[in-house]
Amino acid sequence: MNQNKNINIDGNITHKIKRSLELTPEIIKLESKKRSGRGINSPLIILYGLVIFILLGTFLLFLPVASKNAENISIIDSFFVATSAVTVTGLTPFQSEEAWSTFGLSVIMVLSFIGGLGFMMGAGFIIYIFFGKKLNLEQKILINESLSDATPSKIAPGNSIKLVLNIFIMSVIFQLLGFIIMFFLWEGKSFGNNYGPVFNSLFHSISSFNGSGFDILKDTNGGSIGAIKGNPHLLNVTMILITLGSIGYPFILELFANGKLFIQSKYKEIFFTLNFKVILFGTVFIMLLGSMQFLFSEWTNLGTIADEPVKEKIILSIFHSITRTAGFSLIDYNFVHNSTSITTIALMFIGGSSLSVAGGIKIGTLSIIIISLISTIVGREEVTLFKRTVNKDIIRRALIIFIFSIFLIIFSFMIISSFEPDTIFRELLFECVSAFGNVGLTTGITSSLNDSSKVLMSFLMVIGRFGPMVLALMFVGKRRKENAKPAYEIVRIG
Repeated sequence: MNQNKNINIDGNITHKIKRSLELTPEIIKLESKKRSGRGINSPLIILYGLVIFILLGTFLLFLPVASKNAENISIIDSFFVATSAVTVTGLTPFQSEEAWSTFGLSVIMVLSFIGGLGFMMGAGFIIYIFFGKKLNLEQKILINESLSDATPSKIAPGNSIKLVLNIFIMSVIFQLLGFIIMFFLWEGKSFGNNYGPVFNSLFHSISSFNGSGFDILKDTNGGSIGAIKGNPHLLNVTMILITLGSIGYPFILELFANGKLFIQSKYKEIFFTLNFKVILFGTVFIMLLGSMQFLFSEWTNLGTIADEPVKEKIILSIFHSITRTAGFSLIDYNFVHNSTSITTIALMFIGGSSLSVAGGIKIGTLSIIIISLISTIVGREEVTLFKRTVNKDIIRRALIIFIFSIFLIIFSFMIISSFEPDTIFRELLFECVSAFGNVGLTTGITSSLNDSSKVLMSFLMVIGRFGPMVLALMFVGKRRKENAKPAYEIVRIG
């Protein structure tokens, strides 16, 4: 090492040491590896699992043992029903109690349970069982994103598996309670079939909570579960199960959490998130609006509720507003007035809450769009709701889901119309929206659809079930920086 010595004017000695080669900066280039968008870390894993369950269900339902007469039901019909079960839609080309054996109905029941629970929650539970907590951060974040409908969540990644487990347990408990209550209410009564009280209660409980809309009750009035029309207790239990399934797991978990906080704080503290308030007010408003419309529109309709007493009219109106996410019916929708058909189409399109068994664009999505529209009209720069500012990313995703859903329904309706040229416009649109919203209400044309329409309707059910969520997941955290922007120019609108 070289060293120079200089004597300054003040007598101090300055040592100058030449920097050694070891201190020379070294630049290391790291090759950035592009992460694959496929595999277990991809949001499309939801669709992968969905397809697997649909194909498995199709194979099982195609077996002779699945049909009541030990005959092969066509592969298209098996595929249609399996898709309808996994997407908890409930559309079927024939009466379930007449077509399927106990084995076939059991397959439909299991597929409905899996579809209602949601594949990501089911996958997260299976991963938890087999691998414990050995999940990488990316997989945990993916589960969080699916559980929070791709919106920012307060749930930490480390708690996502615990949340999945809680949701699974809660789902099983609700359906088990529904089964027990229905068993005692149904014991000793006629079902119109030979499956007995245990199977009927279990099937109806799972179908109600998961909103699958499948039924095995004999109905002579054109509806699906008209056999329990005169039993108010069964109707009430059915409505409660449908509401619990469609209102969303975060809503129920937050309600329990606040109840615990309220007791622990000696009845002083309570806190509800913005999501809770939006879902609560939105659900109540839509239920009241749908009930009032049905009641006043069908009050004098001899084909629906005209001959019913006033009390029964009110109960039936509330039921048909709640069943917008489940697909059960106590009347024949082929005889409802046009105003009721339009209202029902709108309610099916909206659906239930995020992270629930319900389909549709969701109540939260519609609420954000309406509030954004009002804020724009009054000239507000920020969108505020319940004294909280809504993130612009959430507004953007809500608009994407809404526009995507509208275009999808229009496009599907145009194609199916070419397959079914003799079908009435209203009935075909009703069927398309019912498939997209995973509802299962029908005017009775499902059995008359040709194979091409059934295949397209099956894809519409799949996209309606997971399409909006996957679409939102694909936009999570995506940012595109542009160093230079093109010149601005005006496009005339309005």
